[in-house]
Amino acid sequence: MRKSYFLFLLLLLSVIGSVNAGTIVIPDNGSASGYVVGIQMYNSSEIYNALNGTNWYAYTPVITGIDDESVYLNSEKDAVRFSLPNDGRYPHLYDVSLMSVLSYNKMFYESRTSGSSTYSFTATKDGFVYFYGKASGGWNWDSGTVKLIKDGLTVTSLVAHYGQTHEYFDRVYVSEGSELNVTLSVTDSYTTLDYVLVCNDGDILAVAGSPSSVVYDLYYFTAEVYGEPSMMVYEGTELLGTTDSSGYLCISTTLGMHDYTFVKDGYYNVSRTVEILDSTMDINVDMESTHLPVSIGLTDSEGGLTSVNLYIGGVLQGTVGNNQDVSLPKGTHELIFEKAGYWNETRTVTVDETLTDLTIRMYPESVFFKISSNPSVIQTYSNSEVNIALNIDPNDYAYGVKLYLTGQEVLDVRDSSNVQISKQDSYYLLDDFSSDKTVNVKINSGTTLGTNSLAVRVTGYNSIGTEFVTDTTIDYEIVRLPLSLTVPNWCIGSNSLTVIETEGDSRTVTIKVEDSEGNIIYTDTYTLEGFETHKFNIDFEETGDYKLYIQSGDLINTYIDVSVNNPVTLETKTITANEGSTATATVSIENPFTEPQYYRITIEGDPLTNATRVDFSISPGSSKSQSISFTLLDELDYDSYSLPLKVYLVEESGMTEIYSDSVILNIGSSGSFIPFIDFGDDGIIDTVITLVIDNPLIDGIIIIAGLGIFVFSGKKKGKKPVKTIKKPIVKKGGKKGGK
Repeated sequence: MRKSYFLFLLLLLSVIGSVNAGTIVIPDNGSASGYVVGIQMYNSSEIYNALNGTNWYAYTPVITGIDDESVYLNSEKDAVRFSLPNDGRYPHLYDVSLMSVLSYNKMFYESRTSGSSTYSFTATKDGFVYFYGKASGGWNWDSGTVKLIKDGLTVTSLVAHYGQTHEYFDRVYVSEGSELNVTLSVTDSYTTLDYVLVCNDGDILAVAGSPSSVVYDLYYFTAEVYGEPSMMVYEGTELLGTTDSSGYLCISTTLGMHDYTFVKDGYYNVSRTVEILDSTMDINVDMESTHLPVSIGLTDSEGGLTSVNLYIGGVLQGTVGNNQDVSLPKGTHELIFEKAGYWNETRTVTVDETLTDLTIRMYPESVFFKISSNPSVIQTYSNSEVNIALNIDPNDYAYGVKLYLTGQEVLDVRDSSNVQISKQDSYYLLDDFSSDKTVNVKINSGTTLGTNSLAVRVTGYNSIGTEFVTDTTIDYEIVRLPLSLTVPNWCIGSNSLTVIETEGDSRTVTIKVEDSEGNIIYTDTYTLEGFETHKFNIDFEETGDYKLYIQSGDLINTYIDVSVNNPVTLETKTITANEGSTATATVSIENPFTEPQYYRITIEGDPLTNATRVDFSISPGSSKSQSISFTLLDELDYDSYSLPLKVYLVEESGMTEIYSDSVILNIGSSGSFIPFIDFGDDGIIDTVITLVIDNPLIDGIIIIAGLGIFVFSGKKKGKKPVKTIKKPIVKKGGKKGGK
C-alpha cells in the first residue's frame, strides 16, 4: 500500500485520571482494519510507548493494531474519537498540522472557564456529525452548563458539579439546512466547559459565535489509472491529473467510494464509481472513440479533386481532398460535399467499424445528368444478388432518356413504384422527366473476388433536341464467405456438402437446391457454432443442372451451379446372340466419392434362363468397366428383345437405383433368307429366295437392282421346309432367260 502522510508528531501525554476516564488498551497481537490514523515518522514501538495507558474521557477508542506510521481502530467512531484531545480540551495532544485521518477531518471547538457563548452551525447536506461535550465543576454548587440543540430540540445538556466531570460523545444525524446550537454558560471561575463538533470539511458551516477550527489532512491511498494517453481524470469538477503518453496516471485519494470521470477529446466520457480499499487500486479505463477514420475518395471524370467543402448535419467541418482520411462521428449522418462549379453531392452514411472508405463522384455543373447510387459502398459475396438504387438527376427537362447497363448480368430493373422496366434492345427506356428519378437495379455480383464494376450510361435530349450522355461506374467488392464449402463430384444418389464456419461466430445456415425450372428439390437448415463443421446430405434422382443456394442472415444469399451427371454409361447398347448361348453386356461406372463404393448390376427379361446380377466395388475416384453375362433360352419366339438393365449403389441402409436402361438383344440364326445368283451362259440368273412357307402374307418386296426380289416378313420364326421361287431376270439386250 502506498500512502501519503503529513507528519504526525506524537507529544508526551500527562493526564491526571478521574473516575470518568477510561484507559486505552493496545493489543499484543494487533491487526489492520479499515479505519486508520496516520502518525508519520514514528515506528510501532514509539507509538506503543506513547499511547499505552493514556486516559480518555467520554469514550475510549478501541485500537486493533499498530504498524509503522499507522494506528488501526475498530470503527469509525473509534477513529473520530482518537483524532480528538483525550481530555476534550485544546491544544490537542498531538501537533494537529501533522495528523492525517480517513474522514471527518473538520473540527470546530471551544473551551471556556468564564462567561457564556452560543455557537451556531448550519448543515449543507444530509449526513452525520460527531459531538463531544465536557463540563467540570470546582465547588459544591452548579456553576456551568454545556448544551447541544438541534433544530430547537436538546440533544444533550451537561451540568458542572463540584468535584465531578460529565461528558458526552456520539454521532448525530443532520439533514440539509439543519441548525445546530452549542451553548456554553459559566457562572463560576472554577468551572471548565469544553465542546468539539466534528464533520467532513464543508458539510457544516459556522454562522455565529466564531468557534476555533482545525482541518486535518486526509489519509491518502494510491490508485493507478490505465487508459488512453492524455486522458483527464476528474472527481466532480476537480481535475486530479492527466495520463502520460502510455496512458498511466497515479492518483492519491481517500478510502471509500469515489465517482471519477475520464475525459479525452474524440472519445465518449467514461464515468466510474470506484471503491478505494486499504491497498493499491488499479483502475482500467476502456474508452470508445466518438469518431472513426474514413478514407474519402473525391473524383470527377478527369481524376481526383481537392478543396471540397464537407458538411456534416449542415455544419461545415472543413475542406477535404481525394484519398484523404477524415475523422467522422459515429452514427448516421448526412454528408454534403460542395465545390464551386460542381453539383453538390449528398450522402447519408452510417459511420461504424465496417465503413472504412467512401467514394464520391462529383459532376461539373455543365453535365446534363448527375448519377449517384445507394448504397455508396457495396460489399457482397460471389454469385449474390446486388440491389443498387440509381438516382438520375437532370439539370433541365430531359426527353427520351435511356439507361444502359453493361459489365455484369442484370437480373431486374424497376422504377420507384416497383414497376418492372423491360429491356429494349440494349437499353431500358426511362421516358421523359425533369426532376431526379430513382431506378432500382438488381445484378448478379459474379464470381471474381475483389473490386468489380457495373458500367452505367444515361442518354437523353433537352428541349431543343441536343443529345447528352453521362457515363459512370458503380464499384462493389466481392469478399470471401465466412463459410468454407467442400463440394463433391455431383452425381445421382447421395452427395455430401461440407460447410465450415470460419470466423468464430454462430451462424444459422440454410442450404436450398432448385432445379432448372425453379422447383425446390432440397432444403435444410443448421446452426453452426464458431469454427464448427456440418455435412448436408443431398440426394439427386435425375441428372441435370441445378442451383444450390447458401443463405445466412440478411447478408448472405449466394449460390453455386450444380451439374449432376450420371456416373454410369452402358457401353454395349445392342447385343447379338444365338439361342441357348451366353451373352455379355458391359457397363462403365465412375466412383466420385472419397471412399470405396459398392454396386450391383441386374439384367432380366423373357429370353433369359433367369434374372442375373453381379456385385462389385470401385476404389475412390476410379472408374471401372464391369461386365454382366447371361444365358439365353434354347428356343425363342422373336428375333429381337429389350432387356431391362439397372445399376444400384449398395449402402448399409439399403440399395439406391442410380441408373436404368435397356439392352437391345438381337437373336442370331443360320439365315432366314439365302440369295443365290447363277449367271448362266444364256444370261439367265436364278434367284433363290427362302421364304417361311406358313407366312400367309408377304410384308414387303425389295427389288434389288433389277436382279431379283427379297421378300421379308415379321412373323414368328419357324422350322418348316422352305420354298424356292425362280424368276427370270431381263438381261441387257431385252431377252429373257431362265432354267
